[in-house]
Amino acid sequence: MSDDRFDSVQIPHPLAVLEQIEQDHDAEQEAELRAGDAPWGDVLARYIDVLTELIASQPAQPPEVEEE
Repeated sequence: MSDDRFDSVQIPHPLAVLEQIEQDHDAEQEAELRAGDAPWGDVLARYIDVLTELIASQPAQPPEVEEE
């Protein structure tokens, strides 16, 4: 005896489920960031300044040459 209740059920692809979870998480995270009081423009500008200082403080290294 076959159970016809399950024949019409559409099972989503596992990667589609994971993608939907990721999109939902991204939307929640963005909403939380927008709701916060942090001056994100200033935070990002400071972050870029710190990264630039780190890069500038590194000694210059010649590009690596791959030997064949």
